[in-house]
Amino acid sequence: MDTHFAISPDGVRIAYDRRGSGPPLILLHGGGGSRQDWHEAGYTDRLKESFSVVTVDLRGHGESDLVTDPAAYHEDKMCQDILAVADACQFDSFMLWGMSFGSKVARYLAVKSDRLTKLILLSATLGPGVSGPLHQDVYAFMEHWPPILEAQRQSTLDYDSLSEADKQTMDSINVRVVLAWGQAMLDWPVSVPADFRCPTLWLAGSEDPFAMESLREYQDELPGSQVQVQVIPNLDHNQLFEEIDTVFPILLAFSGEQ
Repeated sequence: MDTHFAISPDGVRIAYDRRGSGPPLILLHGGGGSRQDWHEAGYTDRLKESFSVVTVDLRGHGESDLVTDPAAYHEDKMCQDILAVADACQFDSFMLWGMSFGSKVARYLAVKSDRLTKLILLSATLGPGVSGPLHQDVYAFMEHWPPILEAQRQSTLDYDSLSEADKQTMDSINVRVVLAWGQAMLDWPVSVPADFRCPTLWLAGSEDPFAMESLREYQDELPGSQVQVQVIPNLDHNQLFEEIDTVFPILLAFSGEQ
């Protein structure tokens, strides 16, 4: 996988790769993941036959710059990252697919820019950046980790005293980066169906409580909007992405390829 970099207006480097030829399509991964997720799940191999497909590492993820300032994750900056990649690829307009956290970034671009031709949201929620139980989880994470990181900075942290869950978290993610984009999400604004500027498919698994709660909240606002919904039975948040044989024909049909 060849890595290329686009430079966002604030100087942050955004990593991406490109495969195939055809209509432009950009893919955004979920929170804590990377563009490699699309490759490992088999999406890019299937898409490259019909699309010029670009997978992106969102800022704070993968090979993109791991910024630790929450202000760097303002939704406008996240949107500028995607447009910087599109410009580097010489895409005047493009389709966009976003999974989970990537769907949040994608939805803001869809309400701010006319360059999107179509949008697919996987395991998405509408409304604010975070809401409901997830909002509480983010606050809990922000309260829990700063004292631990400060002790680490001062070399007073007793690693053995941490819970197994905390040890696993420290060993698997960059906590400072996650704190930054998690805090930023608390201030991301509300988006509703009427805001979207392009045809949009909102795909949700019936066993994804966050997506289904959001769908129930906004179902009365869907008629007359650009957003159409399809619920896939018996799939949860992650399975909607992982069960490619189930979801891929739906994604492809909406994107204009049979």
